[in-house]
Amino acid sequence: MKKLTLLFMALLMFNLSFAKQKEKVDTTFTFANLNTQSESGLTPLKRTKILGKSRVEYFAFSGKKPDIAKEMNKSMEKFIQQFKSTKNKTYTVTSKVTANNGSFVSVAFNIVEKDSKAGILSKETDGITFNTKSGKSLLLKDLFVPNYEKELENLISVKFTELGLPKSDEERFKGVSKKTNFYLENDALILVYNNNLGTSFADGQAFIPFLLKDLEGIIQQ
Repeated sequence: MKKLTLLFMALLMFNLSFAKQKEKVDTTFTFANLNTQSESGLTPLKRTKILGKSRVEYFAFSGKKPDIAKEMNKSMEKFIQQFKSTKNKTYTVTSKVTANNGSFVSVAFNIVEKDSKAGILSKETDGITFNTKSGKSLLLKDLFVPNYEKELENLISVKFTELGLPKSDEERFKGVSKKTNFYLENDALILVYNNNLGTSFADGQAFIPFLLKDLEGIIQQ
């Protein structure tokens, strides 16, 4: 009887362990089977925070996936800390949700920086994008296959020509780097170059859009 009890307990532990492995969800980010009509189960809630003398509009998240929303909110709080005022600089930041589907949520930020020492107002755009399977924020490299940089830079050069935008000098224009700002729309990737880093045209900002379907072959599938 004792042996049967031990055998039963061993089988029970095995089944529980197997069930846990079976429940484990693959959170790797891809654009495969992207359905822009699918719901993320996450609700964006507009918030405003005063960081020193800066005023920052951003989004907190809630909904059917509390653990994922918690992870997103943690990353968002860290992200907006960069806009905390300093001795000479203050920021006024507005934001909007540009994508919200079963694969990703993306938020774009319009930033006005006031430099009191230099007496200058400047505009920038930045973004944060989340993997809705894990809640983790995504880097640009997370959207692409390995060694994507050269091919994407070629596409960027073509896009600059198509849009009639003159590039900044080669020393300033980095093409693709860890500091390249971006955000996603449901069907597109928008690369953002601020402070004359992409072009000297107009106010020095350049927005380079790509439909996701035009990036097939180098984006994660």
